[in-house]
Parts: sequence; C-alpha cells; structure tokens
Amino acid sequence: MAPATYDDLDVEAIKAVAAGNASEGQQKRAIGWIVHKAAMTYDEPFVPGQPDVSDHLTGRMNVGRQILKLVNTPIHLLTKTERKS
Repeated sequence: MAPATYDDLDVEAIKAVAAGNASEGQQKRAIGWIVHKAAMTYDEPFVPGQPDVSDHLTGRMNVGRQILKLVNTPIHLLTKTERKS
C-alpha cells in the first residue's frame, strides 16, 4: 500500500501545526489532509482476498473517525467533569 499523497502546502501545514504556529488555514488544511488522505476516512476499506490490507485500512479509518468525533461533537458531551479555575 502506497503512502498518502501530499503536496508542498500539506507538508507546510502539518509542520506548522506540529510546531504550534499554524495559521487558521494551515490548521484546517492539516486536519483535512489527515482525515481525507492519511486516514482515508471515507474510502472503502474492503480489499477482496487481502484481509490484512482491509484490517490496516480499517485501522487508518478509525483514526479519522476519532478526530471527526472530537471535531463534530459538542464539547459538553465529551468532557467528563466541569473545569474549575
């Protein structure tokens, strides 16, 4: 299986997020690349006759789904306790 495709702007965005200095656009691009390209969240994981590849793709998809869960679920439904200052 080939690595996820990327271009120069994807690399810059991921590096900026990792360094903690990404612009809003870079943050969105980085998450988009992770969800759509690296995790292949919306792709079909079934590969006929290759259950190990299907298992690998399912694992990648799970990463994307976990990210989307945190992005799309209201924060009060995800936090276990109220934060105290």
